[in-house]
Amino acid sequence: MPSQPPLPPLLAPYVTLLPESSLTLASSILGATSNWLVLRFLHAALSSPSLNPAFGADETQTGIKKKVVLVSFLRSFDFWKTEAKRLGLDLGRLAEKQQFAFIDGLSELFYAPDASTPNTSPAGLGSSPRTTLPLRSPPGVMPGRGPPPAAAPPRGNISVTRAQAEPGIAKKLHFTGRGLAALDLIEKNIIAVIEQQKSSVEEIDELVLILDQPDLLLAATGPTMGIGATEIAEWVTGLQQHAHATVLTLATDAPLIHNASVSAGQPATPIETEHATFAIGLAHRARSVMQLRTLETGAAKDVSGVLRISRGGGWSAGEEESWEEKEVLYFIQRDGGVSVFGRGES
Repeated sequence: MPSQPPLPPLLAPYVTLLPESSLTLASSILGATSNWLVLRFLHAALSSPSLNPAFGADETQTGIKKKVVLVSFLRSFDFWKTEAKRLGLDLGRLAEKQQFAFIDGLSELFYAPDASTPNTSPAGLGSSPRTTLPLRSPPGVMPGRGPPPAAAPPRGNISVTRAQAEPGIAKKLHFTGRGLAALDLIEKNIIAVIEQQKSSVEEIDELVLILDQPDLLLAATGPTMGIGATEIAEWVTGLQQHAHATVLTLATDAPLIHNASVSAGQPATPIETEHATFAIGLAHRARSVMQLRTLETGAAKDVSGVLRISRGGGWSAGEEESWEEKEVLYFIQRDGGVSVFGRGES
């Protein structure tokens, strides 16, 4: 199959034209992940006119150059940088030009920013990694093995040393404390990066905020730590106020959404209840909902999955009537390209 353009024509209107204050919800399941779709949002906003004619026309008409802040709770910066490069985007260079910022919500989320922060959550959440080892007798050389490896230097202040070693990452998030206070701190850190991006030039650009899998934060904390679907939803609302448009991805696997009181009369678990409430609430608030799922007939060699695009509860009656709800198929190629086509098309 020939290589496809980075932004398939059928998909372009849905990832390029994001109205002010809009929320786009992209749901995924284990066999149909959303990372390729997030990459298309990045490409639509950050690519040059030569790579993305649709975006080039928009920039020419409005004089606005878009920026992106990506907050990922499930995937590392190395992943996004590698995959974006296959589409012609250099996220490291774009970060240097203040057009893109990555916030790491995964690698140190439950590590305190320094060793002085007390451990205030169960199961060690919020604690710092051990910086010193207990005293032991010097290890000897065992038969058939080489000399023991040299001891690694103390890790010290993780936030500083790792940030210096990982250019392109604007911030590493840390969950410290409990409940709303912990969420407020994360929100302030994200807003600080957003405002920094806005102030990097004289004119105010359109800034797109992408929240990748914040449902992980809900699953890892939950009501026992004072955080439920309501708190996470309000947290998302607070972040939306600082961006031109927001794109949010989350999981909608059947065990998380449809298992509430349907399995042999068993009561739903807290994670099922809270996740379903969070997902359904976002769908009612979103302008558009992009649902990814696998084929009902099983795997196919030329189809990776199904993408259904529909209007959410936040759709405004006065918006363009030309915006169509549709269901299409997509195929992810080995080179990272994606083809999007209707049923019966090749």
